[in-house]
Amino acid sequence: MADSGLLIGWDKVAAGRESHAVELWGEMLVYLRRLHAEGILDRFEPVLLGAHGGHLNGFVLVWGSLEHLEQLRNSEEFLLFNVRAQKTLDGFAVIRAHFGDEAAKILRLYGTA
Repeated sequence: MADSGLLIGWDKVAAGRESHAVELWGEMLVYLRRLHAEGILDRFEPVLLGAHGGHLNGFVLVWGSLEHLEQLRNSEEFLLFNVRAQKTLDGFAVIRAHFGDEAAKILRLYGTA
């Protein structure tokens, strides 16, 4: 399994943008399924969080090679999804995620800093 990933997270739907959020969610799932079928993503997992009083209410965790994820992040299609999400979701963010050996490497570096 890949050691690199993305956490695509959000706080809540922007007021008055609820119908856009539902539409965007469906389009995003179709998009991610296509990327998985094309071999760009190893896998992805959408997660909706229960009420907790925090600022993260949902996210999609994406696994893939660092090379594929960097290409994805710089693609016009992904950038368009980002812009649409920023207009629809409060607290939207795309964050690099580290798994497995990559996470272990970072922890080793942390221990030597």
